[in-house]
Amino acid sequence: MAIGSSDNLVSRVAGAVRGNVLYALIAANAIVFAGVAAGALLSGAGVPRALVLPASLVQLFHQPWCVVSYMFVQASVLQLLFNMLWLYCFGRLMLTVATQKRLAFVYAGGGLAGAAFFIIWYSMVPGAPGATLAGASAAVLAVAVAVAFELPDMPLQLWLVGSVRMKWVVLVMVALFCFGFTGGAGAAAAHLGGAAFGAAAGWTERMRRRTVAAPRRTLHDELDDLLDKVKTSGYESLSRRDRERLFQLSHKVKK
Repeated sequence: MAIGSSDNLVSRVAGAVRGNVLYALIAANAIVFAGVAAGALLSGAGVPRALVLPASLVQLFHQPWCVVSYMFVQASVLQLLFNMLWLYCFGRLMLTVATQKRLAFVYAGGGLAGAAFFIIWYSMVPGAPGATLAGASAAVLAVAVAVAFELPDMPLQLWLVGSVRMKWVVLVMVALFCFGFTGGAGAAAAHLGGAAFGAAAGWTERMRRRTVAAPRRTLHDELDDLLDKVKTSGYESLSRRDRERLFQLSHKVKK
């Protein structure tokens, strides 16, 4: 009975992960962390350098998969817990206004942007060829910033603080990630890259929704407005431009 119940629970968890990108991302981070931790216990080594992002372009050329793998490798239990907590909170909020694919896109895009900023930073700052980057912070920050652009005035209930608008919470997050407990200038650059991608993704989506939501004026609508103006104030009230437009619309509608 206990074995059957356990199998049923595992099946339900697996089904939930397969059907939800947010849970899949969290599960992927947890599984990679568990694997890395187990390997470290057995070998006595730390995080494999084959999975973290190198600052050296030459080394990156020999292990290009690191631009993806690094965003699923957490350096400590605390980093895993905090990153997954933020991802869960802001990921759920994003899924209230966006699709599963968009969440995956913003997460991956933020991670890639963070990798690009990290490499660019160290290409301009010599003297740290052995620097590496690991963690989902850039990707998670991209999700948080994108949500803040799409739902800026949404109230969040914070313990000991009360109700605070989303945009202010995320602004503090960006300040802390980029200028506070960053883990160094390279990590700060990566966080800034993730935040920049999230801002771009959130702003473009917000503009797209405004365009879709805005009522589209047809030729008939414009013609009706001009005819109403003629009916109310007379043809003489039309400007020269309005008269030319009325003439053009009349011919277009007849066609």
